[in-house]
Amino acid sequence: MKNKLYYISLASIMLALLIVCSQLTIPLPMIPLTLQTLAVGLLASILPLRYSLQTILVYLLLGFIGLPVFANFKGGLGVLFSNTGGYLLGFLVYVMIVGSMVAKKQTFNWLLLANSLGALMQLLCGSLWLLVISDINLENALLIGTVPFLLPGAIKVILVCICAQIYYREFTKRSAKI
Repeated sequence: MKNKLYYISLASIMLALLIVCSQLTIPLPMIPLTLQTLAVGLLASILPLRYSLQTILVYLLLGFIGLPVFANFKGGLGVLFSNTGGYLLGFLVYVMIVGSMVAKKQTFNWLLLANSLGALMQLLCGSLWLLVISDINLENALLIGTVPFLLPGAIKVILVCICAQIYYREFTKRSAKI
């Protein structure tokens, strides 16, 4: 029961962090960069898969019913059918990949691999969504929807891994004292 309460509390905190990070935008030429995926990677790295998926599902549900939790304080079902819909749904793929891999081991290199794969698959989901809703070919969808996000995504993945390792270290210390 104690672990369940702990993880529900941590999932709630991570949901709040995801909502806040969704509003933090770094204006770059060509693409605005939000910290959403940083929060997604972090929650996927520290929460068990079940709680990660539930957190993302709650986030998406809140946004789809109209609460302004998505980037730029957007919400509503229309966001799903916009250019960003595939990226949002890709968060589910991201947490499934990371959660499945991190359940096995939590070394820095393993976290780096898991988050790199998760982030890449999330970008590919967004690009494939662009292909479906836009009149562009696969090459252009990948050039528009994946390539510009690779370097910023790699930086965020490294930050996620550093933060997750700090969390693991601190959680292990506190667990040993109990």
